[in-house]
Amino acid sequence: MSVRQPAWTASALTGDLSGIVGKHLIYAYDNGWKYEIYVRDWHTIDSRCLMGPMFGRWSKHQTVKLVQLSGDMYKLAWVEETGTTTVIIIWLGDRRVHTTISYPQWMLDYPESTLTRYEHNLDAIVADRDKGPTYPLTLVSATGRITFLESRGIDDDTVINCPPHKLPPGYAVQSN
Repeated sequence: MSVRQPAWTASALTGDLSGIVGKHLIYAYDNGWKYEIYVRDWHTIDSRCLMGPMFGRWSKHQTVKLVQLSGDMYKLAWVEETGTTTVIIIWLGDRRVHTTISYPQWMLDYPESTLTRYEHNLDAIVADRDKGPTYPLTLVSATGRITFLESRGIDDDTVINCPPHKLPPGYAVQSN
């Protein structure tokens, strides 16, 4: 299914995003952590942490910068209200990801307020962020593999629609 990019977002700087828009993927890092992303449209993602220290965290309608690097290689980047900055390189054909995340210190010391649906707990998250400390920043870089990949079309609210602890058994380990 080909996704047509709206004229107002078309740019030589972003490339052809039709290969990534509408994709839903689960990926596992070498350390065993698992995450899930659904690229809703040309500037928005939904995500969920399925395994690892940030388990329980999920977000809908996160604003993201999308760029086609070449062919089926894309870069997604965003900054959260927490102060966390994430950059993910996705190679769809090779089914690989490489992520670099910059965590503010408070996120590592006291992540509890963020281990829920991000948007529903924003006041507590901002209060914790403002208490700090913001620095030092911890840079985490990880490589992983895409274990599940499907096309779901644009703006499908059924893709990521519940917290990870409410997912059916085996969801995080599905593969194709």
